[in-house]
Amino acid sequence: MTTRTGGELIQDFLEIYDIPFVFGNPGTTETTFLAAVAASKATYVLCLHESSAVGIAAGYALITGKPSIVSLHTYPGLANGMFNMRNALMSGVPLLVINGQQDSRFLIHNPVLGAPNTQLAETATKYTYEVTRTGDLAIALQRCYLHARLQRPGPVFLSIPMNFMLEKTEHIVFKKTRIIEDTVPRGIRAVADALKAVPAGKLAIVTDYAVGAAHGIDAVGRLAGVLGADIYAAPFHVQGTVDPLHPNFRGQLPPTTRKINEALRRYDTMLLIGEKVDSFTYDGLQALPADLKVIQIAPAASQLGFDFPCDIAVLGDIGATLDALAASLGAEAHHAAARKVDDAALDSKYPASGPRASDALILSVLRHLDRTTHIVTEGSSEDAIVQDMAVQLGFRNVHFSPRGGGLGWAMPLGVGIGLATRKPAVCFVGDGGSLFSIHALWTAAKYAVPSVFVCFVNHEYRLLKDLWCNAMGTTLQTTHFVGMDFNDPNVDMRKIAEGFGARTEKISDIAEIGEVLSRALAHAGPSFLIIDREP
Repeated sequence: MTTRTGGELIQDFLEIYDIPFVFGNPGTTETTFLAAVAASKATYVLCLHESSAVGIAAGYALITGKPSIVSLHTYPGLANGMFNMRNALMSGVPLLVINGQQDSRFLIHNPVLGAPNTQLAETATKYTYEVTRTGDLAIALQRCYLHARLQRPGPVFLSIPMNFMLEKTEHIVFKKTRIIEDTVPRGIRAVADALKAVPAGKLAIVTDYAVGAAHGIDAVGRLAGVLGADIYAAPFHVQGTVDPLHPNFRGQLPPTTRKINEALRRYDTMLLIGEKVDSFTYDGLQALPADLKVIQIAPAASQLGFDFPCDIAVLGDIGATLDALAASLGAEAHHAAARKVDDAALDSKYPASGPRASDALILSVLRHLDRTTHIVTEGSSEDAIVQDMAVQLGFRNVHFSPRGGGLGWAMPLGVGIGLATRKPAVCFVGDGGSLFSIHALWTAAKYAVPSVFVCFVNHEYRLLKDLWCNAMGTTLQTTHFVGMDFNDPNVDMRKIAEGFGARTEKISDIAEIGEVLSRALAHAGPSFLIIDREP
């Protein structure tokens, strides 16, 4: 009779599923798990904080489409990684989070580091389980890995008592599962007929993150062309969902409910592709007009009609369903001429002189980048500016603000993307927001992950100040702010970045940006570029 220890099952699992990396920050309850990983072919990617471990793993999974494996240290480590797990959950990013638990024979005594890990994890995962005997470990690993990938993708949590890594079991069967999910509704013709019946100029197509994940951007463009529909990106769409140079693209829907309503009320019908029309704040009006007809296509039944009633709810794989819909409408070969970049308009909007002269530095950085570069932004006062520039310039791989709301997503996400593509992502962050996960720089340096970070320094939470003034009807000059400034003493971003192993430079002259970026893009590791912002 063949038997294997739990640790050997971990090694088998990593090899059978071709898992190259395990991302984590360890503790005492992970020592037996780490010993198993050390004896496997997988590389343990050490991160200095759990938020970075989860975020880097998410960036890697976002590119590969496969669940990343994350190892967190029982209750405290799980708590530290929760906000990025929540971001991943709301963004449809598959992760298998493996949590070390105290020795199962010791849990009766409620020991230090023994805790209800699965209960804590429930709010940031799609499924949780704690193994109760070594014989269940093989099934639990396969179940959790598979369900992280199934629609809708997201983090799955597995708690494993540390003693099970050393105990033997005869339950050792693993099967590499092939997922066939290219489902298309048989009634797709009815959807095509409903879309054709919409009056000219009265159809809006809204694309959420699932479009990008399913590589459906080109199909959306063909549909919009043949139907004469306007295209919008859903707010907080996480990754590129539309060709920004498509002539029918009208931008991203605003983040507030009233503004969304105002944008959509001019249409008769909305074709929502993906999960939802997300929003940031409620300002007295529901996001969708009451008389707006809604046709939604989603890959998971739980997403259909969840936020607002649908006239037609379509369950199917996004990529396959869009292709079938395009074929039904005769849009297979319809390719609209791309909109040209209006450089003069951008120069006029973001001039190199005046009260916001550093805007031109940001624009110049983007202009020096290949349009296939992955651009990552997050929650700084410059977020909307970078998004506007990137869209106008035609970047398709743009990853915007964290959908789960927690800062500390962008920097590790950029590192994970760089690890997966072996090309540097360019991440734009503010000095305040960067401090949530700046330790991701160290991991990029240790494993020579190409990555570029552009940090805006203004020694304040400027975005929060702007939101404060907007909510209270005041101005920056007349408001006494509390808890918004960190300039006494100043936070020295350059020294912090260098301390984590990044090479640093300051961007202050447009004429030098080409050379600065050339050095950064060629560096086998993280480059941290600082732009001082006007007060």
